[in-house]
Amino acid sequence: MQIIKKHKEKILGCIVSLVFIGLIFWNIDFSRLVATFKIFNYKTLFIFVPLYIFSLYIRGVRWKCLLNFGGEFSSKDSFFIFTAGNTLNSYLPARAGDFWRAYHVGKNLNESKAKILGSIILERIIDGISILLLLTYAVITYCKQSWILNITYISAALFLGSFAFFYIAFKYNKIDYIFESLSKIKILEKLTPLFLKVSSLLKNFIDGFQVLNNPKSFFLAFCASGVAWLIECILTYILILGFGFHFGISIAMFVISFLALSTIIPSSSIFVGPYQYAYILALGIYNIDKSNGLGIAFIHQITIMLIITAISVFYFFSNNKNLTQIQAEIENNRSEKDLTEIM
Repeated sequence: MQIIKKHKEKILGCIVSLVFIGLIFWNIDFSRLVATFKIFNYKTLFIFVPLYIFSLYIRGVRWKCLLNFGGEFSSKDSFFIFTAGNTLNSYLPARAGDFWRAYHVGKNLNESKAKILGSIILERIIDGISILLLLTYAVITYCKQSWILNITYISAALFLGSFAFFYIAFKYNKIDYIFESLSKIKILEKLTPLFLKVSSLLKNFIDGFQVLNNPKSFFLAFCASGVAWLIECILTYILILGFGFHFGISIAMFVISFLALSTIIPSSSIFVGPYQYAYILALGIYNIDKSNGLGIAFIHQITIMLIITAISVFYFFSNNKNLTQIQAEIENNRSEKDLTEIM
């Protein structure tokens, strides 16, 4: 039981991945899957790789805008740390890369780690809103099936609702008032020290949304997000063309939207299962066979993983970081001991 409790996130991720893998390989045509790899124009990758790296750089610049630190945090630093964090998210469970980013930047810049984590949450929300815009455009211009509309409505409620919640929480900060009120309740008086710690932690976390007071930086961050996702759509479109499938740009918008939403689902390393099924689901709208869809998904994912892994290895090697140190930083940021340091 102790082992299950300790590794519950990994176990859940493996179970979810196995379910999706079962759905993917049910009645799949393996001969067609193999044929998909043979028809791909691998020269397409000469365009894909540099443009994808450029999109990562734009995302790094976006994060720098959200951090709102000024010149002390360079675009180069934000690019490498953002990419390394996303790589760790892919290989490790429970968004470990986000915790590593918060600890790493907080420690190096002597900033609250909870504040850095707040900026990362805002970054994810902006990602979600950007994806929602792409999905809405694809739905309006190409397909309005009821199940796709339901996904769009759920995405709108999730991302717009999250943004509204955190915007109100930041603009009308009532954290002290709430916890002071709780401390005055007689039955909860003994919990006052805990309330003070949690209150301080939450205030630092909400400080990560300070860019909302800087319309220029927030607008630049939102525009950078739109550009980055648009580049990914173009790259996905080029990749699909490389397999000989000629459809409008909406096919790439559906693929990117479904892929982004699939990463919310807990799974094993590199999102095995949900990622491929999302790809198959999106291409299925255009009547592309499951076997072809899996082949395209594999090429797409393996290319991205090789790119971000190579960049991350270079960054860690340049900064004399090994896997043990990285894991320690992740665990430190999650541990109870680190809460006082965060505050």
